[in-house]
Amino acid sequence: MQSDSYWQTDWEAYEPDISPRSDLWIALFLAVTLVACVSLSLLVPSGLGFLVGYQQLQAQNHEAAIIHFNRGLGYLAEDYPDLARAEFEIAVQYDAAFEPAQEKLREMQGALVGAGTPVPQTDRVAQTLLDEARALAAQRQWSDAITRLEQLRTLNPDYRRTEVADLLYQTYVNGGKAAEASGQIQLARERFDAALAIRNGDPQVRTQRDWAVLYLEGMQAVGYSWQTAAQKFAALYQQAPNYHDVKAQLFNAHVQYGNLAAKQNAWCLAVREYDSALALTRDAALADTRAQAMTLCKQAIVATPTPIVSAPATYLWKTIVTDLPCNGSGDIAGSVRDAVGSALTGVWVGYYADGVPLTTTRTNASGQYQFILGKEAGVLHVVILGADGKVPVSLAAEVQYPGGASLGCHVIVDWQKAQ
Repeated sequence: MQSDSYWQTDWEAYEPDISPRSDLWIALFLAVTLVACVSLSLLVPSGLGFLVGYQQLQAQNHEAAIIHFNRGLGYLAEDYPDLARAEFEIAVQYDAAFEPAQEKLREMQGALVGAGTPVPQTDRVAQTLLDEARALAAQRQWSDAITRLEQLRTLNPDYRRTEVADLLYQTYVNGGKAAEASGQIQLARERFDAALAIRNGDPQVRTQRDWAVLYLEGMQAVGYSWQTAAQKFAALYQQAPNYHDVKAQLFNAHVQYGNLAAKQNAWCLAVREYDSALALTRDAALADTRAQAMTLCKQAIVATPTPIVSAPATYLWKTIVTDLPCNGSGDIAGSVRDAVGSALTGVWVGYYADGVPLTTTRTNASGQYQFILGKEAGVLHVVILGADGKVPVSLAAEVQYPGGASLGCHVIVDWQKAQ
């Protein structure tokens, strides 16, 4: 039998097992504990977050149910039971426990008992939308009428297809005219385009759409290319002088293009633009500006010796502006022929402008000539010269060169000898 001293000695001699295997178990225990703590720290807040999010969603759905329920009551008050029923059904879809909507649906269902086979719901709603659209169109409430008809086509595209298309076409057209009258040109264009998508054979609607396009293209060029703006507005003004504010826009475009020409010392071009503006609206300040530009224009002409015409009107000319693309450079080209139409070879042709001396070339074997021009705009004077290549034998053909990057930069001037 072992003594108490033995146990005491053995206990005092005991030391914990700190072998590698023991370390592994301790590390594993700590890791599991850490994972558990982290998981709880994530799961508890996320669970609470899910609960809060669910409650918020329920509240939002309940609010949506109330909105649709109230819309349904409004439709009932206006005697549109089919639309009201649809709104009540949507309310229940948002909140199945929303008793007021369920009660209304039960009331409406009871009213249908004994009424025979009901009309399909989509047809009832479509007819209601069509009736509403007719009433709104009669009141010239074009936007609301269009909305109803577009809703109808989305709900039931086959419902009274021809009748709906005809009404929608007329609504688009009238709505486009109303938008145009109120200055909403982009909206007018969209409605005319929509009308043409239904029926593209109406020339009047197409013309109104084209007018809207010209106006919008002119507005897009405002501040960017005054020359293009003036061209677009001028084309529209010639066709429809009372179109919205096209007269004022054209006046402004001519003035701004004239100011730009004046900054570039193209005084004669500036005078032309100011004259075009003053032909639209008399303006005392602009008239003074035009007078100053004219003085400088005359000085520029005097500074550039103008060749003396020895025998004017020996040649007649015809000018054609082509629609070839403009990529920064343009040209004046053409042919020279005798009185019976045969090509004339070796004839001197020239052009000059404000501050630009006479530039010449000779026709080739086919009687053709060409001058390559740059990006600067201006009024160019083209003439036929005598055998010395210096003195003109024709009156000058004035060419409005728009610049090498603008539409109309390729100009043809054909000449034919008159005697």
